[in-house]
Amino acid sequence: MTEQRSADAGRERDERDDRRRRTGLPSRRAFLATGAAVSAASLVGCLGSGPPATSTPDAGGGSTSGGDGATSDGDGSTTSAVPTTTGEPEPPWTTEGLADYVDDGAEVTIYAGTGDSQQWYDLVDVINDEFGTSIEATVFASDGAAVSQRLLQERQAGEDKADVVSVASNLRDRIKQKGREDGTAYAKEWFEWGIDENFWFADALPEKRTLPFLVSGFNGGAGVVLPVSTQIFDEQGLDYPETYNDLFDDQYEGLEVAFSGYVSSGMIGWITRYHAAQTDMGEMEWIRSLMDRFEVVGVNSHSAGMREVGKGNAAMMLYNWPWAAAPFVKNDDLAVEGIFTDPAKRNATEGGLSINRNAPHPWAARYFVSAMLEKPVQRRILTDVTDQVPVRTDLDLSGIDVDPYTKRRLNANLFPIGFWESADYSTLGQKAVDTGMFKP
Repeated sequence: MTEQRSADAGRERDERDDRRRRTGLPSRRAFLATGAAVSAASLVGCLGSGPPATSTPDAGGGSTSGGDGATSDGDGSTTSAVPTTTGEPEPPWTTEGLADYVDDGAEVTIYAGTGDSQQWYDLVDVINDEFGTSIEATVFASDGAAVSQRLLQERQAGEDKADVVSVASNLRDRIKQKGREDGTAYAKEWFEWGIDENFWFADALPEKRTLPFLVSGFNGGAGVVLPVSTQIFDEQGLDYPETYNDLFDDQYEGLEVAFSGYVSSGMIGWITRYHAAQTDMGEMEWIRSLMDRFEVVGVNSHSAGMREVGKGNAAMMLYNWPWAAAPFVKNDDLAVEGIFTDPAKRNATEGGLSINRNAPHPWAARYFVSAMLEKPVQRRILTDVTDQVPVRTDLDLSGIDVDPYTKRRLNANLFPIGFWESADYSTLGQKAVDTGMFKP
């Protein structure tokens, strides 16, 4: 966004904050939620505690509230879809309907494992601009492990603060590791249920993009990139590989490949399984044969690996995340290019958005999630949101100046992987990681 627009938005937020401080009055939404909030505080306990008495819908549009004529079946779901508050919009929810139910200055707290808070403030500005609302965000952005830990600590203390949760990686991985049945039960303890049924986008997004507790909202296109040093490749006259199996060509033998101390088992698992299937080698034989061709250079992080490749101190990385690699590829002082292989892995639920089961501001959270998937907002992610790309691929991007790297990322030939099947790739990848083959 322009500096002027940011300044204007900042003044508007300051004015709204000042008005609330002077009046000391709760909003209509806060008034309606007061009774539910008191009940929730008395019910929330340890991790396995029952649901709070709110109007949070479960699968099928039911309420998790106890006093609304609904009958609980004991797992947090109910057999009735009777709303607890007169006038609440009924599923399937539209963004416009939810906007009408969110008061001026409504608050939404976002916990994001993306490491950058600015992109979330940018998104709120875009949403407010597109739909005429004035929601205000509080953002906690860190790595996925820190977000998961904070959620856990607040839940154990009975003091949930998050409304929208994105990329809580440790919590997400634990859900996957439990398998579909136990993982589903565990996810119900943490997140509002029914995202795949209660919103307008249930039928608008491609298969696998929605789950009962999650929807893919950003980080579209390819989910893996192969970073290479243009300096080394050009000096040695090396061809730029199109697939990982190309790396078995003699011209790449002996190249130095940068690896972080943390190796993504999911990335390694997909690279191995998909490409081994194109050969007559077994999976572990394939990855071992590939790594035997290279010299491993150890780095502290994936970002450090990008810098080493960009400075010509390593020929390539075997993989990185496209969003993590983007700032380095776009840095004119570094000689690094990102290759999107054919095909490129795409986790169908990448950039996942979930609503906290005990969200203090559930309607603002639902509105935020709904609005973020709308085409106008998705389109403006490319122009008005810091270091982010949309998840939707059905956008009209005419008139938008998209950089070459992002354009290739969004138009890559994709191999989609569903949420639950991704655990199988991680299991294989971890088997390879445990051999130590990616260490210097």
